[in-house]
Amino acid sequence: MMMYEESATSTIDLLAPPQQVFEFLDDPAVVGAHMQKPSLMMLGATMEYDVDAGNGQVVGSIVKMRGKVLGMELFVEEIVTEWQPPWRKSWQTLGHPKLLVIDSYHMDFVVSPISGGSRVIVKIQYSYSRSPLGSWLGGVPARAYAKWCVSKMTTDAGSHFAPAPQNRR
Repeated sequence: MMMYEESATSTIDLLAPPQQVFEFLDDPAVVGAHMQKPSLMMLGATMEYDVDAGNGQVVGSIVKMRGKVLGMELFVEEIVTEWQPPWRKSWQTLGHPKLLVIDSYHMDFVVSPISGGSRVIVKIQYSYSRSPLGSWLGGVPARAYAKWCVSKMTTDAGSHFAPAPQNRR
């Protein structure tokens, strides 16, 4: 089992049944939408997705992403390691990713029923970049990027489905 240096988690409660939430998050183009548009966190770069016949929606399915930032070619290949609709999906990097601020990672989301809807927890476990620039920058941008990544996935789900009102205690 791979050991990672850091992790980030984001949680949201949605007014939608688990099956609908899982179907939305199960699409690699949806969970990776934040990487397909230029943004400050992506330093203006975008990633292009290439999915195999399994469309990233079965165990063993491969998703590849390519892009370029600051003249550096980016590449990452992921494999779906767990797929249990409508409750859980996990995927992780294969080989040696060519990324700027993080290196290998494992991601998952868990959907659980709550009163009136679903709770979604998105998590990334990752290692710091081994690239010369990533090593020089250190862990601060890696932590910021990982937190941004999981937060974008939950806020995108909250934009697609109605977020549940926050419970006050």
